[in-house]
Parts: sequence; C-alpha cells; structure tokens
Amino acid sequence: MDIPTIYDPDEYKPYTKDLEYDMQKFKDPYVVGAMIHRLVEERKYTNAMLKMILKKLEDINTMAEQKAERAVPPQLLSEIEEQVVRLAKTKGKITAEQVKNALKYKGKNGASAKLNALHRKGLLEKRRAGKTVYFMPVP
Repeated sequence: MDIPTIYDPDEYKPYTKDLEYDMQKFKDPYVVGAMIHRLVEERKYTNAMLKMILKKLEDINTMAEQKAERAVPPQLLSEIEEQVVRLAKTKGKITAEQVKNALKYKGKNGASAKLNALHRKGLLEKRRAGKTVYFMPVP
C-alpha cells in the first residue's frame, strides 16, 4: 500500500535554492564579519539615540521640578470667601446680586468687594455683559 505524499518536494525547490545560497554565504568569514560590524554600528546608533532621549527626559523633569518650586502655595480663605467660591462653582457664574442674596447683605457693595477681592486673588474670572458683571470660577 502506497502512502500518498502531502507535498511535492519539487514544488519547494525554488525557495530552498535561495536559502541554500544564503547558508553558503554565512560560511564566508567576510560576510559574517560584515554582519557583526553592521550590528555593532546599529547598537552604537541606538545607544546614542537613547542617551539623547534620556537627556531630554531629565531636562523635562528639571523643568517640572522648577515649576513646582515656583507654584503659589494655596491661599487661605475666610468662610465667607469659601462660600462665594463654592457658590460660583455650583452655579457656574454669579453676580453681586446673587452673592448679596446668598450672604444676606443689605447692599451690593459688600458683595462686589468680595467678588473683586477673589478676582484679584486669581480665584474668579470677571466678565462684563452690558451693565452686569459676571464672576466665574477659574478652571
């Protein structure tokens, strides 16, 4: 009984010829030396690139540390100022009239003074729309 072959060996001869040729070349010490030289050059280039990347990362780290040192420490706020900032964050934008009503002030002057003080401290943005001045929380 004959067992049929799964593949025809002649079918793969063109492919194996190239492989056999390459294998013969690897026996040549000049070819092997050239390949090793190429690998060494590639490694030198890769190491130089990695050193450059490391230097840039160190520069970025140094800049981040310097920025952190210059960062403004958190400001202490009075309870009323904290209420006003919370109100601005809750509503998105507030006016002196809304602050006057929330804090139960008699007039808008005290509310305006609080809002402007928080604007000067950098905690609220100030925008005018006609006669109305809106204060929004700083993002």
